[in-house]
Amino acid sequence: MVLDKIVNEKEVTITNRGMITIPASFRKYFDLKDGDKVLIIEDEGTLKIIPIKDAESLRSNSYDTEEMKKEMNKSRKEELEREK
Repeated sequence: MVLDKIVNEKEVTITNRGMITIPASFRKYFDLKDGDKVLIIEDEGTLKIIPIKDAESLRSNSYDTEEMKKEMNKSRKEELEREK
């Protein structure tokens, strides 16, 4: 994990029922409301919480084909640089 890319962090406590509270600043930033769903992913020893949005909002905020190609090429170059 690259620590210089962390923008915001908050410590939360897990309840005896395994629940956590997402801090208000994150709920506001990601526009999370009561009843919204999130996906929890384990990725190389870390947990990621990813908001699940409806299909229409995903479409309107997604990359077009050219943007996706640029991002993929950029990611490949970064990965090759890290492997040197």
